[in-house]
Amino acid sequence: MTPTRRAALKLLGAGAVAVSTRAWAQAAPPLLMDGHVHAINRVYWEQADLWQDVPDVGWDFKRARSAGVNCVIDNLGTYGYWNYNYTPKQALRLLETANRYAEQHADKMAIATTSAQARQIVASGRMAVFLGSESGWDHEGDLDVLGAFYRLGLRTIQFASQSGYNNFADSALAMSQGGQSPDHFHGITDRGRALVAEMNRLGILIDITHGTETVHKQLIEASRTPVVASHETIRAVSGVGISDETIKALAAKGGLVGIHSSAQVVSKRFRQWMVEHKEQVAAANKDVANMLGYEPSFPRKPGDHGEYVERFDKEFREAWLSRAKWKEIPELVPLIPTADEWAQHVDHVIKLVGADNVAIGLDMAGGRSSVPRNPAGYGEIVAALNRITTPANVKKITGENWFRVLDAAKA
Repeated sequence: MTPTRRAALKLLGAGAVAVSTRAWAQAAPPLLMDGHVHAINRVYWEQADLWQDVPDVGWDFKRARSAGVNCVIDNLGTYGYWNYNYTPKQALRLLETANRYAEQHADKMAIATTSAQARQIVASGRMAVFLGSESGWDHEGDLDVLGAFYRLGLRTIQFASQSGYNNFADSALAMSQGGQSPDHFHGITDRGRALVAEMNRLGILIDITHGTETVHKQLIEASRTPVVASHETIRAVSGVGISDETIKALAAKGGLVGIHSSAQVVSKRFRQWMVEHKEQVAAANKDVANMLGYEPSFPRKPGDHGEYVERFDKEFREAWLSRAKWKEIPELVPLIPTADEWAQHVDHVIKLVGADNVAIGLDMAGGRSSVPRNPAGYGEIVAALNRITTPANVKKITGENWFRVLDAAKA
């Protein structure tokens, strides 16, 4: 075959792919996408089938799909496994669980690694699921481990960990979870900068959530591609969350902020009650805090051949399941924010930087009140969005913005 003919066929094939992608996009229903959910952790620890009726202690596929959700980023949280040996192990377990679960329910869902794949899945009437990582994939930040996880389908990574600083970035939650300084490195390390460059090269979307303000700034500056704050609220609206300065920097780089659902960060009055009743709140949230900040109650002995992790798993499973006992403090129930209060955060971002830079990132989880109150309520927030902005903007916020940044993640 001549070089000219080979080039012509290559161009023809590329054109066919482009036409196919456009056809799927035209055939697919409008996106309703949540860029930060936690489902596979429940499947793994609770051995729950989230396409069936399950206890109301977090997010599930069945109710979300009934509410019109057709695409999510499922964040695989390695909570508890935040030491330097077991974080990659737990991340691998969750990745395998996700893929096996998607195969089990192939008539209802599929794992996506590109927006084009996701559009095809959505057009087929199924839910498209991107895989992300929260609270650690490898706390040492090994570039080869990163590459392996990318090959296995990981497409977004939260840079800072929930449970203390890792080897490449400070964590804003280090003091509350690990009892460590939130400003140990004063931002990100040289290892962190190497990770940014490799994530850009591979096409892994960088999530700045739970970093300190310095981490936010340095990640935005270091990345050649858009970065996101997948599940945040707006400080100017509720007093906590991401600053206007950071939102402007995110937007200038083409990134976005996904708006969180937790009542305690959406609503000023809800949070104020919590601040005024700290002891009561701490007692009510004890089991959730113990799960997030779990540390094994025993050391690993020399000569261990699996006994340690077996006991570790059993103890953490008990911590995970105990959080299902959580019940909202009765006095707080009337203070749970409405969908319109949630939409105030979206409205602020639109007015500050435009509708291209905000999306849905509810982080709906058991152990706290949220808006909407459960996954059947996505229609409430879509209706609230339609009350504050145009249909064209709603289309961006409910999915197209997420697809844009996922596409733009590769430098």
